[in-house]
Amino acid sequence: MTETTMAPSELGVRLFTPPPADFDPLTADQRELLVHGFPARPDQDRERRLYAQWKRRVSRKYTRIEPVFVRNTDKVHGPMRGPSAEAELAGPAGSHKANATSTNWSGSTVFAASGDSFKWVEGEWTVADPSDPKGGKSSYYSSSWVGIDGWGSPDVLQAGTESSLVNGSKRVYAWWEWYPDFEIAISNFPVSAGDTMFCLICASSATTASIWLTNDSTDQSVSFAVTAPSGTTLRGNCAEWIVETPSVGGSPTTLPDYGVVYFDEAQALANTAGWVGGNTGTPITLVNSGGTALSTPTLEAADLLKLTYNDV
Repeated sequence: MTETTMAPSELGVRLFTPPPADFDPLTADQRELLVHGFPARPDQDRERRLYAQWKRRVSRKYTRIEPVFVRNTDKVHGPMRGPSAEAELAGPAGSHKANATSTNWSGSTVFAASGDSFKWVEGEWTVADPSDPKGGKSSYYSSSWVGIDGWGSPDVLQAGTESSLVNGSKRVYAWWEWYPDFEIAISNFPVSAGDTMFCLICASSATTASIWLTNDSTDQSVSFAVTAPSGTTLRGNCAEWIVETPSVGGSPTTLPDYGVVYFDEAQALANTAGWVGGNTGTPITLVNSGGTALSTPTLEAADLLKLTYNDV
């Protein structure tokens, strides 16, 4: 069996204590926020854009779900692969680079300057509705996610949604992964094609982080703290907003026709450089083995990315 329901403790996950009914995240101190699974409050003066986003998010009333995790040992997401995967293309945060190509990623990646690292990444997207591109295959897989590391680093801390066609049936769900471990689906968190999702990942150390996922279409949320797989540490050398083809059974997969995916509020926070918008990163085009572009990014605004499936 490749899919196994696992207790949080078996995955190195810690769930948060639900807040009391009168809890106000706007006035709570940082310790109280973290205890109850809210993201830490950004500095109101030095990180104004993140603070405004944080305030809007924590002020919204979500129904919190205690997550049920299913580990899929047949599927991994993992680092960027393909023609541009070498770390030499990496540049400091805020610097544009030439277009890159990959056989599993499309989107935008921002890089930390030497001696700096990313500790926070967030983004909002509409869950793709996958359709058969008539490519002659029985199954197609796509994932939309935000993450830290994976280009020029062997680990990836990531969370997002899956929109796939498996033997003709649609599968849409939320998941997270700290590569080199496998995908962990959140089986009881309702997600449908067309829903608006938001994800925030905050790294508190090289081996611990918190993940906050919300479905803004249903006003539901999950949050939990995760621990890196044994022997893995977060480099923080890059942050990204990606539509991807994962690996299944150890083999690459093929994109379905996902249409268009927008990443809004595409923001990252570095320890030294501070706020960085996804529009300042390196755009990545996903190509097939013959070099044909299957998924193309457009950097629309400071924190807005557009990804388009190419009907080939």
